[in-house]
Amino acid sequence: MAAATPTTERVSSTESARQRALEILRTEIDFIPNPEFRVDDAGSSEIVASTLRGAKSKSQAPAELPAHLRRICEVELLAHEQEVALFREMNRLKYRANVLRTRLDPEHVNVQAVDTIEALLSQAQSIRDHIIQANMRLVMSIVKKFVTPQQSFDDMLSDGIYTLMQTVEKFDYDRGFRFSTYAYRSIARNAYRTVTTASKEEARFTRDAEEWAFEQEDDHSASSMSDQVWSNLRELTASMLDQLDRREQFIIRSRYALGAHRKVRTFQCLADKLGVSKERVRQLEQRAVSKLRTLAAALEMDELFGAAMV
Repeated sequence: MAAATPTTERVSSTESARQRALEILRTEIDFIPNPEFRVDDAGSSEIVASTLRGAKSKSQAPAELPAHLRRICEVELLAHEQEVALFREMNRLKYRANVLRTRLDPEHVNVQAVDTIEALLSQAQSIRDHIIQANMRLVMSIVKKFVTPQQSFDDMLSDGIYTLMQTVEKFDYDRGFRFSTYAYRSIARNAYRTVTTASKEEARFTRDAEEWAFEQEDDHSASSMSDQVWSNLRELTASMLDQLDRREQFIIRSRYALGAHRKVRTFQCLADKLGVSKERVRQLEQRAVSKLRTLAAALEMDELFGAAMV
């Protein structure tokens, strides 16, 4: 096999840089602007560097927590000075990356500019991750107050972390108040909305259980089965669905057009309704389907035939 020539290598390198440049141009860089970013000053860089070097302090995580929760609570809480420095640097890095991004020309790629943009965004991502990890205990302290029999701690924690991630992107450090105050309101408001929605949906599920479990067509066409057969099958099916939690029932009903939901709903539609991410809805659907398959596999055939007996 012939070795690659210097010319071939240069062409390959140029094409790679062009693809990287196109990817950067396709990606929106969101940041909170500040007039001081126009001055290329990294005055808080030492505070940022020392904070990131501090990394994890395992003694900070309460020993009584389960292992997986202890791991996400290992980063030290941020002092106000550290918090301001991290948010300032994160947004300054994104600002600089965005300035360079506006100058990119994919037809005449500046490889050094592409390298610099990627490095700036990587540094900003590291700072963002550190801020999120340093505020995990705040999320836990909030969501545990909203846990209900229908809303598990893990579900509430997942939603709370997602809200925290969004909040980090929107926080303006220059307004003078602590991030924890801003984040607390956002996380608590979202948790309250989730629980309230769950309560309303639970009431509706109870009210409409029979209707959506085995709803007949609008024309009320005659069935070859007797009322007793329908009643028996309805009871059997409802017993399986009742073993799903509130959100799983809602998602299965909506995704498979059961009952009053005559139209299949999209993941995005359900995400907006439930106040969670689209990916979270997809995960909940997969979990619910897996549960139903397990229940169906475990169901004795005698129960099914017995239900159909007149």
